[in-house]
Amino acid sequence: MEFYSLILIMSIVVFAKKPDEETNCNRRIVNKYREDYKNYIKTVVGYIRLNIGLNEMQNLKFKKDSICTISIEEAFKPEINYNNFKNNYFYTINLLNFKYTEILKNFLDYIDIILQVCKQFHERNLEEKFICCVTSLIEEVKNSKTMFENLYNGMTFISNIDVRFVFQGCIMPNVIINEINFFQKYVLYKISESSQLDHNTHFNFNCLPNIEYSEMNFESLNEFLTVASIIVNNLFKNSNIIDTSIKTNSTTIQNNDDEFYLVYLTCSKLKSFYTENIEIWYKNLGFEKFLNPKIPILIPPIDSKFNINVAIKAFNILRHESGWKTMEHINIVYNEKLYSVDCIMKDSIDNINFQIKKEHVMQLLRCRYTEIIKNYHMLLTVLLTLCDNYAKHFNYNCLIKFFDSFNKSKIMFEGLHTALITLRKSSLWSFTVWSHSNLQKILKWIEDFLSLLNNNEFSQDNLVDKNSSKNTEIIQKKLKYFLKFLKQFYIEFYSDFRNMDSRCHMKNPYYEKSKLLKYFDYSRNTLHIPTPEQKIEIYNNACNYFDEFCDNVYKSCYENLGFRKIDCELD
Repeated sequence: MEFYSLILIMSIVVFAKKPDEETNCNRRIVNKYREDYKNYIKTVVGYIRLNIGLNEMQNLKFKKDSICTISIEEAFKPEINYNNFKNNYFYTINLLNFKYTEILKNFLDYIDIILQVCKQFHERNLEEKFICCVTSLIEEVKNSKTMFENLYNGMTFISNIDVRFVFQGCIMPNVIINEINFFQKYVLYKISESSQLDHNTHFNFNCLPNIEYSEMNFESLNEFLTVASIIVNNLFKNSNIIDTSIKTNSTTIQNNDDEFYLVYLTCSKLKSFYTENIEIWYKNLGFEKFLNPKIPILIPPIDSKFNINVAIKAFNILRHESGWKTMEHINIVYNEKLYSVDCIMKDSIDNINFQIKKEHVMQLLRCRYTEIIKNYHMLLTVLLTLCDNYAKHFNYNCLIKFFDSFNKSKIMFEGLHTALITLRKSSLWSFTVWSHSNLQKILKWIEDFLSLLNNNEFSQDNLVDKNSSKNTEIIQKKLKYFLKFLKQFYIEFYSDFRNMDSRCHMKNPYYEKSKLLKYFDYSRNTLHIPTPEQKIEIYNNACNYFDEFCDNVYKSCYENLGFRKIDCELD
């Protein structure tokens, strides 16, 4: 009931339609929404490209392949068809990545200039000048906070474009959001560090002597410069743009006999550097307008299938729940990039990022549910193997125990099924068959198991009939039926599982038959051939392991994902 109330909360009106009619209606809605979403992306990316400015694109060329290049003019053509739009998007994001990389490089060059002066002071034992030099640099690094926040917000906005939805089957460039985040985290760390020192100590940053603290910061800045330079150099190396311009490096500063004047001048340059980049590469490109849209053309379209405001609220409740912790070993593969659970769940879901977050969350669930079903099937196989190997004299009893454990797994499937039905009726998954986020196959497999469990009495109470002489015959008949089902299921499951790597990157290995058998054998700590009593104990331990697996899945993917909370939280 808890899940079905979410359906009611989301105010979805379900009409009685024939399956084909309902499917066609859903397709029409999806296609209409896709066109609206595509037009929205065209508007946004076109605005960004037009406001980059010709002076920022002079003498730049795009790599067409490993040999050929094309000019900016050749790259950007009027969007008279889908192909032009696709190419324009591709080149716009590459251009943006290149320019943001230049900003990172220039920032590092400024830091390096001041660090070299600080190094000279340190080598000449000019302690007070060294302290003031490092302190000045730290302050200017902290002053970069707003610039990096803006750059990161801009990249985040671009990364929230669902390119897989817009450009079906095409791989598009990913923005350099992780690299900018590295810079941003370092800046925030230095701010936090200084704040703690201000609060807990009596350090004075107006160049009063504190050589230990300055040396610590000096080492930290050098380490940051080394790692950050490697990151930036790799970005340039992998860039799809060739910079053929001949220009003076913007970070070249006239040297002066007074080293401190050089520090002062560079710090002044940094201040204007931050201001200019915020203006040119954030505000002028329209990111403020995109993130806080006021005009209709810049407001993301809304899928008419559901109430997006209630859906967003529900998602934001779910993402804080502990069940996602059990998925930390899973990275989804989206546009040839890996996304961790933390990355998917860290940002609050809103109108801007709802489309991509929906895709990411559903794909993550598909990966997790597929893993569960794969491991579940392997555990069933191992239990049957143990029963077959050990059950020379107690075949009947071990099968009763097996079917009893199988029957108890029903609650796990009921939890997963209820979750999937809720998501489907809430229209929060893709109706497109080829989509990596489509949960239709997962739902079918779960319903197949539930149908088997509901239509065949596998519980111990139903199997044991003390007054019957046909118990063994009944058990064997049920076993034959079960094995036929399991074989057919695995054929269907494996045909889809072969493509698992295109959707999911799993850090934990799947269950393996040989390792599980060895584990259960060693669980008895026997170094010899087990006795019949030990065999029974090993088999019972394996059944208990299976029962615990199902219980843990039920808790982590049903109870601990927060669906039960949604009723009271959304009232």
